[in-house]
Amino acid sequence: MNLNPLRFVAAVAELGSFSKAAEQCFVTQPTLSNAVAQLEERLGGRLFHRTTRKVELTPFGRQLLPRVEAVLDAYRELTEAAEAFHNPAHKLLRIGLSPLIETPFLEQLLGPFRDAHPEVEIFFKQCFLGDMDQRMEQGSVDVALVPRRLARIGRESCPLYHEALYYLPREQGLAPPPPTGPQLLARHRGDPLILTDGCGLADAIGDLYKTEGETLRRYPGQALSYRVVEEWASLGIGAGILPRSKLSPKNRAAHPIRLLAGGEATVHYEAQWLPENVESPHLQAFIRHLREAVPALAEELAA
Repeated sequence: MNLNPLRFVAAVAELGSFSKAAEQCFVTQPTLSNAVAQLEERLGGRLFHRTTRKVELTPFGRQLLPRVEAVLDAYRELTEAAEAFHNPAHKLLRIGLSPLIETPFLEQLLGPFRDAHPEVEIFFKQCFLGDMDQRMEQGSVDVALVPRRLARIGRESCPLYHEALYYLPREQGLAPPPPTGPQLLARHRGDPLILTDGCGLADAIGDLYKTEGETLRRYPGQALSYRVVEEWASLGIGAGILPRSKLSPKNRAAHPIRLLAGGEATVHYEAQWLPENVESPHLQAFIRHLREAVPALAEELAA
């Protein structure tokens, strides 16, 4: 089972360079380039545009890259399962993350658990929520960290932390206005809203609009990243709503959202798990950490 060509493709896509990908994969550049070329021939199309200045995915490559990554991810899960079977003492913790979860912040929340349980090997798997649900049912994710959702049958959950939601006005190419305080959604009534799907943010925004008695007018297109939401809002294509952690540091146009009932709009995050998936002592210890330590840690870090 030779997955090296797929690993090479993933590395080139990530680094935008054949030479850097070869260095990362500990092979010579001709070895990597030949393997990628052979895979392209087998798949029937070029995966990369190559010039002397840059390397980028072709439309065919963009279409296949998620499937390449899925195969590599599935192989990692296979080897993890085999290791767990042959070595029961090997303690694994597989955490599924919505793309909204900020990994550096999460690492600070998990620090005390890592220190107390150095024998536990932690794997992060970033997934859209539909894929996350499937992985939990299959037992390839132990705990999912996601925006708060309706309870799922058979699952348990606990709150983790929350962060403010910011409104990105439809700038229409004008210079950003000076910073302002929290504003009601009604201030921007009628603006089409650019949404991303799969991470849970669109659901949270929909709930916010219902709570505030406003009609959500969705922009007919779809952004694939939070950066694109910012860029499109700055170009006047539509407005956007993002958590504070997803705003670029230089954004001066976004403002917090004031609720009719008082306070500011937030997105809440929680942990979810299936009880039968977390019966091992080290997983039970992790659940205790989530329940007892993480909320206080999150408040301390946010202060």
